[in-house]
Amino acid sequence: MANKFYLWQKFLSRFRLWKSEESQQESKIKKFAFLVHPRISAREDMGKVFYPFYFVPETILQKMIPHFNPIVGGRVKLLDKKEIIGWIIWIPLLGKQFYSLPKDFVFKKIINAIEMSIELGAEIVGLGEFVSSITHGGEDLIGKVNDILITNGNSLTAGVISKAIEKISEIKIINLMNEKIAIVGAGGSVGRGVSLLLAEKGIPLILIEKAEKVDELKKFFSPFNNVFIKNEISSIKDAKIIIVATSSTEQIIKPEYLKEGAVIYDITQPRNTSPDILKERKDVIIIDGGILNTPTIDYGVDIGLRKHQAYACLVETMICALEGIEENYVGYTRIETIKKMLDLMEKYQNYFKLNIFQSFGKPLNNKLEFI
Repeated sequence: MANKFYLWQKFLSRFRLWKSEESQQESKIKKFAFLVHPRISAREDMGKVFYPFYFVPETILQKMIPHFNPIVGGRVKLLDKKEIIGWIIWIPLLGKQFYSLPKDFVFKKIINAIEMSIELGAEIVGLGEFVSSITHGGEDLIGKVNDILITNGNSLTAGVISKAIEKISEIKIINLMNEKIAIVGAGGSVGRGVSLLLAEKGIPLILIEKAEKVDELKKFFSPFNNVFIKNEISSIKDAKIIIVATSSTEQIIKPEYLKEGAVIYDITQPRNTSPDILKERKDVIIIDGGILNTPTIDYGVDIGLRKHQAYACLVETMICALEGIEENYVGYTRIETIKKMLDLMEKYQNYFKLNIFQSFGKPLNNKLEFI
C-alpha cells in the first residue's frame, strides 16, 4: 500500500511539473500583429477586408485608399484555443504606391499601423511585402516606435527557400553541384541570406542584381569561387533553378530567358512571374514560393492563399510570438538567425509545414505537375 501511495505521489508530482512547464510556455507567448497591404488590385484585396469595396471602381478606389487609416483585417487564433494571438493589419496602399507616394507619407502610414498594433496589445510586429523592403527590412523603424519588437520575416523566408530547393532537386532529380541556381534580387535581405546558405554548400550560383549593387555583392561574396554576379536578368538562362526574390512591382521574368526544363521558385508579392509563361513554355515549372501549411491556425481573413496557409514572413512573426523572443530581427538576415528560425519551425512542426506543391494557387502532384 505504501509503495502504491509513493507511486501515486510521484505521478502527481510529475503531472504538476508538466502543467507548470506548460503554463510557463503559454505565458511566454506574446501577442503579435502582421502588416500587409493590397498587392495589385485595391478592389480585390481591400474587398477581402470590407466587402462593399468590391463594388467601387478600381481607379476610384486607388485614389481613395491613401486617405484611409490602417484596418484590422483579421484576428488570428490557434484552432485549439479561443483567445486571439495576433492580428492582420492592412495598410491601405498598393505596392506601387509605396514607391510612387512621398516617403514621409508612406512611413506615417506604417507608423500608424504599428501604433494600432500596440493599442491592440501586440508585443511583436511583423513586416509583410513592401512594408519590409521600403523600411530596409525594418531598420528604418528602429527608434521611431517604442514598446514593440519588430521582425521582417526574412530569416525564415530564406531558410524555407533553401529547404524548398533541396526538396525540388530531389523530386526533379537535379544535381545541384552540376547545375546552376540563379537568385534574382540577390542583393536584398532574403536573396542575400539564401545565397549565403547555398554558397556555403558549394552550389554554383548566378546572383542577379541592379548594376549599382553589383560591386557590393562581389565584395560580399568574394570568399566564394562558386558565385557569379550579373546585372542582366537574361543571365538566368544558364540556371536550372531560378529563385525570384525581388521587390519589383512588375513581371520581370520572360519566357525567352529560361533554360529548357527550368524550375522557378517565386516568393514575390506582387508576383514577378506570369501564368502566361506556362502557356508559352510547357517545359517550365513555376512554384509559389515561401508558403507554409498552417493546419491549426485561423487568420480570420483571406490573406491571398488557400485556407490554413501563410507566407514564411508571417510564420516567423508567429514563431517569435510563440517563443517569447525578446529581440528585433531587422535589416539583413544572418546565417545563424536563419538556422535558428529553421530549428524553431521544426520545434513547432505541428503548426508549420513546408509546401511546394502549388503554382499560381493551383495544386501540383508529388512530381510537381498540375493535377
